Amino acid sequence: MNKKLYIGMVGILSLMMVGCNKSLAKVNDVEITKEQYKKTKAVLSATNNYINGQSLDELEKTLDKKGRNKLENVIISFMVDNELLYQEAKDKGLTPSKSEVDSKYQELEDKMNLNTSYKEKMDKAGVDKEYLKQEISRDLAIDKNKKAFEDRINISDNDMEAYYTSHKKDFNVEEVSASQILISTLDKNKKEVSKDKKEALKKKADNILTKIKNGESFESLAKKYSDDKATGKNGGQLGYFSKDDKNAEFTKEVFKLKKNEVSNVFETSYGYHIVKVTDKRERQKSFNECQSLIRESILNEKYIEHIKKLNEDAKIDR
Repeated sequence: MNKKLYIGMVGILSLMMVGCNKSLAKVNDVEITKEQYKKTKAVLSATNNYINGQSLDELEKTLDKKGRNKLENVIISFMVDNELLYQEAKDKGLTPSKSEVDSKYQELEDKMNLNTSYKEKMDKAGVDKEYLKQEISRDLAIDKNKKAFEDRINISDNDMEAYYTSHKKDFNVEEVSASQILISTLDKNKKEVSKDKKEALKKKADNILTKIKNGESFESLAKKYSDDKATGKNGGQLGYFSKDDKNAEFTKEVFKLKKNEVSNVFETSYGYHIVKVTDKRERQKSFNECQSLIRESILNEKYIEHIKKLNEDAKIDR
């Protein structure tokens, strides 16, 4: 497991919960309980599935006892890190205002309402309005502290060029060129349609796939049926893209396909997709393409070093 993944997810939730159950760790006299761990793991699993296409539950099934113990330690370490960062933010007086929390809550609620399966997982994990607002408040405080930390870091052009040279392999990317037909399951307000309407739309997508299998032109069918009008008018062409360029729900299916292969109908939060991969390639991104990513990577490394220092200076019992 990669700690960077979890640090990067701070922008969603800081994922802590007040409780009085068996303590798994103590961070400067603040306890992390077994109940908090269960809650955090449930939310992380749903969130990781949305972002990276695999839930922690799915991952855990592939692990032996040693691997499961390692995963547990990673999650507890994540919780410890976030508690340390929150404590630091509080000490610096970086707590958010009520209006900031309310605005972020509304934004997050709107996003969850667009993805009913994700919202169902959040509900199952016990993530209600009160919990969300509590965690958003913590999360915003951590974000403010992180921004203040990054604002103090000076990264020169020479630093970025040196990083690119020494990490060139990190900028090798696998790309596919693909076309899609999208049958949207969202209404005009971007909310998911009823179950009955979804079933009818699934049948429509299945019928289109049958037409493709019977030899009809993918491009012509995309122009006629795709609800992605921007690409549909061009036969569904999406151009070249990497796994990081689009939603993980989408790319995890697309990157399974071979060149000239057409997918089965699959569902994402946008609707039902049929995808045809027209080309696959590997290339190295140029320095100019990667500058924002390089800067982000350098800042992330320095931030992780800062978190390590917080751990060293704190009183942590595990």
